[in-house]
Amino acid sequence: MSFQERVRKEAATAQPVANCEVNDFDAFSSLVPPALQNAVLDALRAGSIPPELQPLLRRLREAGILVCT
Repeated sequence: MSFQERVRKEAATAQPVANCEVNDFDAFSSLVPPALQNAVLDALRAGSIPPELQPLLRRLREAGILVCT
């Protein structure tokens, strides 16, 4: 699979997010490893969550650490 095909496939499966923000940065920084913190924050800024981050973001929302309106 070429790089372009992979990017198109990931874009098609990425979940769009509206207005999301980290509600509790202390809990976020203690529960999420630094490399993933950057990936999560970049995805929130971009407005779409790649499939590999969706389970983590779901758990963060359930825990009240991430708030999406």
